[in-house]
Amino acid sequence: MPSVNTEWWLLPALFAAGMGAGFINVLAGAGSMLTLPVLIFVGLDPITANGTNRISILLENLTAARTFYHHNLVDLKKGMKLALWTLPGAMLGAIAGVHIGNLWFQRMLVIVLALSTATMFFPKIVAGESTRPDGSASPWLYPSMLALGFYGGFMQLGIGFLFIFALRHLLTRNLAQVNAYKTLIITLYTLPTILVFAWMGQVHWGIGFVIGIGGMIGARLATGLTVSRRGELWVKVMMAIIVLVMAAKLWV
Repeated sequence: MPSVNTEWWLLPALFAAGMGAGFINVLAGAGSMLTLPVLIFVGLDPITANGTNRISILLENLTAARTFYHHNLVDLKKGMKLALWTLPGAMLGAIAGVHIGNLWFQRMLVIVLALSTATMFFPKIVAGESTRPDGSASPWLYPSMLALGFYGGFMQLGIGFLFIFALRHLLTRNLAQVNAYKTLIITLYTLPTILVFAWMGQVHWGIGFVIGIGGMIGARLATGLTVSRRGELWVKVMMAIIVLVMAAKLWV
């Protein structure tokens, strides 16, 4: 177990970071921009921080997925099928997760995130442009889950944006349902990735659970906004704000 800074004031800071990350992750994504720097600040090396962060990811998405399920926003059978497609990629990504992308990879990620957010504000497809009914899976959906699983297992940062982009264009345009499927999928593939990192000794359980409890509270608040009357607008606004912050951070 790596040595960490144990000053008392760090516990509230970890909890607050987890709460903020849980709120951001459920509404949009990239909450790890808050938690990863904090984990490294308290003394964890980047690899262990990457593994420890998965505890909060698991707990906050589990909290959100349960709430979405109770609001009938997710077809459990379909969600499980999508999650199973992510598992092989997630396992391979977790094994490769000791590496960090280089500058050009980060810039490519910025472009993808910016485009995916911009498309949310485009007018809906008019009749005749697509013959696929909303809610039915595109043939490209399942291969995209495999690829996203690898990235989620590898780094996780920004995966929420990419799932929203894929699910919204390849499954349903209803953002509340997209968020519901996103949280269920991330919950299910995160558990085995935690086991991979733990097997390699790269998880600090105590710190992970402090951040994770905060993440659960933040996730609960975010799900309340998502299922509200203006839930879709909240998701769009939060995604636009976070992608601008993330783009500025990664581009420099």
